[in-house]
Amino acid sequence: MSRQIATFILGETLLGIDILLVKEVYRQISITPIPDAPDHLRGLINLRGRVVTVIDLNACLNRPKTDNIEKCRLLILKTDDEIIHYQQGGKIGEVTLGEDIVGFLINSMDNVVTVEEDEIIPAPSNLESVEETLIEGVIKLGDRLVILLDVNAILDRVMNVMKKEEDK
Repeated sequence: MSRQIATFILGETLLGIDILLVKEVYRQISITPIPDAPDHLRGLINLRGRVVTVIDLNACLNRPKTDNIEKCRLLILKTDDEIIHYQQGGKIGEVTLGEDIVGFLINSMDNVVTVEEDEIIPAPSNLESVEETLIEGVIKLGDRLVILLDVNAILDRVMNVMKKEEDK
């Protein structure tokens, strides 16, 4: 079965997520910060009357916080309600994105690529740019390597960090 992967740039790294999880890419980012929030939680934006939680993907991946947010893009994810018919149709596996709208800060979009399931291979052990528990696999595209992110694992990490902050 083939999958379409939305690829994007974060720092010097080419990353990707399943296109079925992407609602849109938003360019004009005016973030309202949340006081005393953890580094990965950059703030909130108003997207056509809906509140979007902005997550700094760099911070989630244990990298330095994203600078120059004005030059970034926001990769808006769909909610559970928006992906349920893909899951029922077998087009996407078990993913829980929640009911709140979430967006990942990224540097820029790259391409949408179509790959077969068997082209997604396990991440090599020497891959240092992203923690292995956050990776679904890697895809070789010519001389480039796309790190396919496990969106569930990233959102779980965000929730765990938030719970730890609340418990303090």
